[in-house]
Amino acid sequence: MVVLSFQKWGLDQIFAEDPSAPFVGFDNYALILGDPAFWTVVLRTVILTTVMVAVSMVLGVLLALLMERLPTWVRGVLTFSLVLAWAVPTFVSTQIFAWMTQQNFGVLNYLLGLGQHNWYTDARQGLAVVTLIVVWGAVPFITVTTYAALTQVPAELVEAAKLDGAGARQVFFGVTLPSIRPVLVIVTALSIIWDFNVFNQIWILRNGAPPPEYQTLAIYAYTKAYQGHEYGYASAVAVISVLLLLAVTIFYLRQVFKMGEVE
Repeated sequence: MVVLSFQKWGLDQIFAEDPSAPFVGFDNYALILGDPAFWTVVLRTVILTTVMVAVSMVLGVLLALLMERLPTWVRGVLTFSLVLAWAVPTFVSTQIFAWMTQQNFGVLNYLLGLGQHNWYTDARQGLAVVTLIVVWGAVPFITVTTYAALTQVPAELVEAAKLDGAGARQVFFGVTLPSIRPVLVIVTALSIIWDFNVFNQIWILRNGAPPPEYQTLAIYAYTKAYQGHEYGYASAVAVISVLLLLAVTIFYLRQVFKMGEVE
Protein backbone atom coordinates (compact mmCIF):
# COMPACT_ATOMS: atom_id res chain seq x y z
CA MET A 1 0.00 0.00 0.00
CA VAL A 2 2.80 2.41 0.90
CA VAL A 3 4.66 1.68 -2.34
CA LEU A 4 1.45 2.02 -4.37
CA SER A 5 0.83 5.45 -2.84
CA PHE A 6 3.92 6.72 -4.67
CA GLN A 7 2.74 5.39 -8.02
CA LYS A 8 0.14 6.29 -10.60
CA TRP A 9 -2.02 3.21 -10.81
CA GLY A 10 -5.39 3.24 -12.56
CA LEU A 11 -7.29 1.62 -15.40
CA ASP A 12 -4.69 2.80 -17.91
CA GLN A 13 -2.03 0.79 -16.12
CA ILE A 14 -4.26 -2.24 -15.55
CA PHE A 15 -5.14 -2.67 -19.23
CA ALA A 16 -1.82 -1.50 -20.67
CA GLU A 17 0.52 -3.89 -22.40
CA ASP A 18 3.15 -2.91 -19.86
CA PRO A 19 1.31 -3.03 -16.50
CA SER A 20 4.11 -1.34 -14.57
CA ALA A 21 2.95 1.73 -12.67
CA PRO A 22 5.00 4.92 -13.12
CA PHE A 23 6.61 6.38 -10.02
CA VAL A 24 5.13 9.81 -9.28
CA GLY A 25 6.77 10.57 -5.94
CA PHE A 26 4.61 12.67 -3.63
CA ASP A 27 2.20 13.79 -6.38
CA ASN A 28 -0.68 11.75 -4.94
CA TYR A 29 -0.11 13.25 -1.50
CA ALA A 30 0.07 16.76 -2.95
CA LEU A 31 -3.25 16.23 -4.75
CA ILE A 32 -4.89 14.93 -1.60
CA LEU A 33 -3.63 17.65 0.73
CA GLY A 34 -4.67 20.32 -1.77
CA ASP A 35 -8.19 18.94 -2.16
CA PRO A 36 -10.79 20.74 0.04
CA ALA A 37 -13.08 17.69 -0.23
CA PHE A 38 -10.46 15.58 1.53
CA TRP A 39 -10.26 17.95 4.49
CA THR A 40 -14.05 17.99 4.73
CA VAL A 41 -13.98 14.20 4.99
CA VAL A 42 -11.21 14.36 7.61
CA LEU A 43 -13.19 16.82 9.74
CA ARG A 44 -16.33 14.70 9.44
CA THR A 45 -14.42 11.57 10.42
CA VAL A 46 -12.81 13.22 13.46
CA ILE A 47 -16.11 14.67 14.72
CA LEU A 48 -17.96 11.41 14.17
CA THR A 49 -15.24 9.41 15.92
CA THR A 50 -15.16 11.80 18.87
CA VAL A 51 -18.93 11.59 19.38
CA MET A 52 -19.01 7.81 19.01
CA VAL A 53 -16.15 7.22 21.44
CA ALA A 54 -17.42 9.74 24.01
CA VAL A 55 -20.98 8.39 24.07
CA SER A 56 -19.82 4.76 24.09
CA MET A 57 -17.36 5.29 26.94
CA VAL A 58 -19.78 7.27 29.12
CA LEU A 59 -22.60 4.74 28.71
CA GLY A 60 -20.25 1.79 29.11
CA VAL A 61 -18.71 3.08 32.34
CA LEU A 62 -22.10 4.05 33.79
CA LEU A 63 -23.49 0.58 33.04
CA ALA A 64 -20.43 -1.03 34.62
CA LEU A 65 -20.91 1.04 37.78
CA LEU A 66 -24.57 0.04 37.81
CA MET A 67 -23.65 -3.65 37.51
CA GLU A 68 -21.63 -3.35 40.73
CA ARG A 69 -24.80 -2.49 42.62
CA LEU A 70 -27.10 -5.11 41.11
CA PRO A 71 -28.00 -8.47 42.66
CA THR A 72 -25.90 -11.36 41.38
CA TRP A 73 -28.64 -12.94 39.26
CA VAL A 74 -29.61 -9.60 37.68
CA ARG A 75 -25.96 -8.90 36.93
CA GLY A 76 -25.67 -12.31 35.31
CA VAL A 77 -28.70 -11.70 33.09
CA LEU A 78 -27.43 -8.25 32.12
CA THR A 79 -23.96 -9.60 31.32
CA PHE A 80 -25.45 -12.35 29.15
CA SER A 81 -27.63 -9.81 27.34
CA LEU A 82 -24.68 -7.51 26.73
CA VAL A 83 -22.50 -10.32 25.38
CA LEU A 84 -25.39 -11.45 23.17
CA ALA A 85 -25.80 -7.94 21.75
CA TRP A 86 -22.05 -7.68 21.19
CA ALA A 87 -21.99 -11.03 19.39
CA VAL A 88 -24.53 -9.93 16.79
CA PRO A 89 -22.71 -9.38 13.46
CA THR A 90 -22.46 -5.78 12.30
CA PHE A 91 -24.37 -6.63 9.12
CA VAL A 92 -27.32 -7.99 11.12
CA SER A 93 -27.49 -5.13 13.63
CA THR A 94 -27.26 -2.56 10.83
CA GLN A 95 -30.07 -4.26 8.92
CA ILE A 96 -32.21 -4.19 12.07
CA PHE A 97 -31.64 -0.46 12.51
CA ALA A 98 -32.28 0.08 8.79
CA TRP A 99 -35.64 -1.64 9.20
CA MET A 100 -36.44 0.40 12.34
CA THR A 101 -35.73 3.66 10.50
CA GLN A 102 -37.37 2.62 7.22
CA GLN A 103 -39.37 5.48 5.72
CA ASN A 104 -42.69 3.76 5.07
CA PHE A 105 -42.92 1.00 7.68
CA GLY A 106 -40.22 1.89 10.20
CA VAL A 107 -40.93 1.30 13.88
CA LEU A 108 -39.15 4.50 14.89
CA ASN A 109 -41.37 6.70 12.73
CA TYR A 110 -44.44 4.94 14.12
CA LEU A 111 -43.40 5.39 17.76
CA LEU A 112 -42.46 9.04 17.27
CA GLY A 113 -45.48 9.81 15.09
CA LEU A 114 -43.33 11.12 12.24
CA GLY A 115 -45.30 9.60 9.39
CA GLN A 116 -43.07 8.77 6.43
CA HIS A 117 -40.02 10.66 7.64
CA ASN A 118 -36.81 9.85 5.77
CA TRP A 119 -33.95 9.66 8.26
CA TYR A 120 -31.28 9.71 5.57
CA THR A 121 -32.17 12.77 3.50
CA ASP A 122 -30.39 14.91 6.09
CA ALA A 123 -26.87 13.53 6.57
CA ARG A 124 -26.82 14.73 10.17
CA GLN A 125 -29.77 12.50 11.02
CA GLY A 126 -28.34 9.65 9.00
CA LEU A 127 -24.99 9.87 10.76
CA ALA A 128 -26.84 10.01 14.09
CA VAL A 129 -28.34 6.61 13.20
CA VAL A 130 -24.84 5.38 12.31
CA THR A 131 -23.59 6.63 15.68
CA LEU A 132 -26.42 4.80 17.44
CA ILE A 133 -25.49 1.54 15.70
CA VAL A 134 -21.81 1.90 16.56
CA VAL A 135 -22.60 2.76 20.19
CA TRP A 136 -24.97 -0.21 20.38
CA GLY A 137 -22.15 -2.51 19.32
CA ALA A 138 -19.45 -0.86 21.45
CA VAL A 139 -21.16 -0.43 24.82
CA PRO A 140 -21.31 -4.17 25.70
CA PHE A 141 -17.55 -4.61 25.29
CA ILE A 142 -16.79 -1.43 27.23
CA THR A 143 -19.23 -2.34 30.01
CA VAL A 144 -18.01 -5.89 30.55
CA THR A 145 -14.35 -4.87 30.37
CA THR A 146 -14.82 -1.95 32.77
CA TYR A 147 -16.83 -4.09 35.19
CA ALA A 148 -14.02 -6.65 35.21
CA ALA A 149 -11.62 -3.83 36.11
CA LEU A 150 -13.95 -2.59 38.86
CA THR A 151 -13.89 -6.00 40.53
CA GLN A 152 -10.11 -5.60 40.92
CA VAL A 153 -10.31 -2.29 42.81
CA PRO A 154 -8.90 -2.97 46.31
CA ALA A 155 -11.84 -3.08 48.72
CA GLU A 156 -9.65 -1.88 51.60
CA LEU A 157 -8.90 1.37 49.76
CA VAL A 158 -12.60 2.00 49.22
CA GLU A 159 -13.40 1.27 52.86
CA ALA A 160 -10.56 3.50 54.05
CA ALA A 161 -11.84 6.37 51.90
CA LYS A 162 -15.35 5.94 53.29
CA LEU A 163 -14.05 5.89 56.86
CA ASP A 164 -12.28 9.17 56.14
CA GLY A 165 -15.65 10.67 55.24
CA ALA A 166 -15.42 10.48 51.45
CA GLY A 167 -18.72 10.42 49.58
CA ALA A 168 -19.56 8.25 46.59
CA ARG A 169 -18.29 10.87 44.16
CA GLN A 170 -15.02 11.33 46.04
CA VAL A 171 -14.50 7.57 46.25
CA PHE A 172 -15.01 7.22 42.51
CA PHE A 173 -12.65 10.00 41.46
CA GLY A 174 -10.12 9.43 44.24
CA VAL A 175 -9.95 5.63 44.39
CA THR A 176 -11.94 3.86 41.70
CA LEU A 177 -10.99 5.93 38.65
CA PRO A 178 -7.21 5.85 39.28
CA SER A 179 -7.44 2.08 39.77
CA ILE A 180 -9.27 1.38 36.51
CA ARG A 181 -7.54 4.10 34.43
CA PRO A 182 -5.16 1.66 32.64
CA VAL A 183 -8.13 -0.37 31.42
CA LEU A 184 -10.05 2.74 30.38
CA VAL A 185 -7.00 3.97 28.46
CA ILE A 186 -6.77 0.72 26.50
CA VAL A 187 -10.51 0.55 25.84
CA THR A 188 -10.64 4.18 24.71
CA ALA A 189 -7.66 3.71 22.40
CA LEU A 190 -9.28 0.63 20.85
CA SER A 191 -12.57 2.51 20.48
CA ILE A 192 -10.80 5.37 18.68
CA ILE A 193 -9.22 2.93 16.24
CA TRP A 194 -12.45 1.02 15.58
CA ASP A 195 -14.71 4.07 15.26
CA PHE A 196 -12.24 6.01 13.13
CA ASN A 197 -12.47 3.21 10.57
CA VAL A 198 -16.26 2.88 10.59
CA PHE A 199 -17.36 1.60 7.20
CA ASN A 200 -19.92 -1.21 7.17
CA GLN A 201 -22.71 0.66 8.92
CA ILE A 202 -22.65 3.60 6.51
CA TRP A 203 -22.16 1.40 3.47
CA ILE A 204 -25.13 -0.83 4.31
CA LEU A 205 -27.49 1.97 5.35
CA ARG A 206 -26.79 3.85 2.12
CA ASN A 207 -27.15 0.72 -0.03
CA GLY A 208 -23.54 0.63 -1.16
CA ALA A 209 -23.58 4.16 -2.56
CA PRO A 210 -22.96 6.71 0.23
CA PRO A 211 -23.27 10.31 -1.03
CA PRO A 212 -20.33 12.65 -0.34
CA GLU A 213 -21.87 14.03 2.86
CA TYR A 214 -21.78 10.52 4.37
CA GLN A 215 -18.20 9.71 3.48
CA THR A 216 -15.62 9.00 6.17
CA LEU A 217 -11.95 8.46 5.37
CA ALA A 218 -12.44 4.70 5.00
CA ILE A 219 -15.31 5.13 2.55
CA TYR A 220 -13.52 7.96 0.74
CA ALA A 221 -10.48 5.74 0.13
CA TYR A 222 -12.65 2.79 -0.93
CA THR A 223 -14.64 4.95 -3.34
CA LYS A 224 -11.51 6.39 -4.92
CA ALA A 225 -10.06 2.91 -5.37
CA TYR A 226 -12.97 0.79 -6.54
CA GLN A 227 -15.27 3.33 -8.15
CA GLY A 228 -12.78 5.92 -9.38
CA HIS A 229 -10.06 3.32 -10.06
CA GLU A 230 -7.47 5.70 -8.63
CA TYR A 231 -5.55 3.05 -6.72
CA GLY A 232 -2.42 5.10 -6.13
CA TYR A 233 -4.47 8.04 -4.86
CA ALA A 234 -6.58 5.77 -2.64
CA SER A 235 -3.46 4.16 -1.20
CA ALA A 236 -2.12 7.59 -0.29
CA VAL A 237 -5.42 8.38 1.46
CA ALA A 238 -5.12 5.12 3.40
CA VAL A 239 -1.55 5.94 4.44
CA ILE A 240 -2.58 9.42 5.60
CA SER A 241 -5.50 7.88 7.52
CA VAL A 242 -3.15 5.53 9.36
CA LEU A 243 -0.79 8.39 10.19
CA LEU A 244 -3.65 10.58 11.46
CA LEU A 245 -5.00 7.74 13.58
CA LEU A 246 -1.55 6.99 14.94
CA ALA A 247 -0.96 10.66 15.79
CA VAL A 248 -4.32 11.00 17.57
CA THR A 249 -3.81 7.78 19.52
CA ILE A 250 -0.27 8.70 20.60
CA PHE A 251 -1.40 12.20 21.63
CA TYR A 252 -4.27 10.73 23.67
CA LEU A 253 -2.04 8.18 25.40
CA ARG A 254 0.58 10.81 26.22
CA GLN A 255 -2.02 13.12 27.76
CA VAL A 256 -3.44 10.30 29.88
CA PHE A 257 -0.01 9.21 31.10
CA LYS A 258 0.88 12.83 31.93
CA MET A 259 -2.29 13.07 34.03
CA GLY A 260 -1.24 9.90 35.83
CA GLU A 261 2.23 11.31 36.57
CA VAL A 262 0.74 14.52 37.99
CA GLU A 263 -1.53 12.57 40.30
